[in-house]
Amino acid sequence: MRLPCWNNIPADIRLLILATLVLLAQPSGNAVAEDLLGLYIGGTIGQSRVEATETACLCDIFPEIVTETIDKKHLAFKAMLGARPISLVGAEIDYIDFGKPNGEAFGYPTSASIKGVAAFGVLYLPVPIVDVYVKAGIARLESAVNYSYCSPCACDFCLISVQLNRTNTSGAGGVGAQYKFGSWAVRAEYERFTAAGGNPSLLSAGITWSFL
Repeated sequence: MRLPCWNNIPADIRLLILATLVLLAQPSGNAVAEDLLGLYIGGTIGQSRVEATETACLCDIFPEIVTETIDKKHLAFKAMLGARPISLVGAEIDYIDFGKPNGEAFGYPTSASIKGVAAFGVLYLPVPIVDVYVKAGIARLESAVNYSYCSPCACDFCLISVQLNRTNTSGAGGVGAQYKFGSWAVRAEYERFTAAGGNPSLLSAGITWSFL
């Protein structure tokens, strides 16, 4: 797994990540240093829905623009670092890998890969027993779509292979619920993003551990 280089992350994402880290570091009125502001780490695994759009030009004889869409589900995972300095508000930084599902476009095999980082603000609702939360933030996702298409070429047919790389920085959001027992918590959540000409999403479940 290759994490994205800090210098390749745009200024808006870096600013949001730094703001999150500042939130992790600053003491709150009711917290003491040893509480570490509810700092936690964790991971989830689940099912992603990867949407990607490809466009090809069949231009050699009769010009024609054709578009195909991949809409596939795949195993995905996420790693997270977060903090909850007060009971109702938190912040979280995630690394997400949506997997690499295979499909078909233009009648030929196609694959799509999406991964990246996201920073969220988290609002916990005042619900007893189980923590219910909503999250909103910004994500930078890198996608790679590999596909082929058949194009007329001098009375024969040529199979053209294409790799389309995209980087999207856009808003992201989600909802979730967790149950805590001591320093551990189990959670389930749904998140939605914008990338590769579609709206990939992740439905996942996992665990977190807090430094308390």
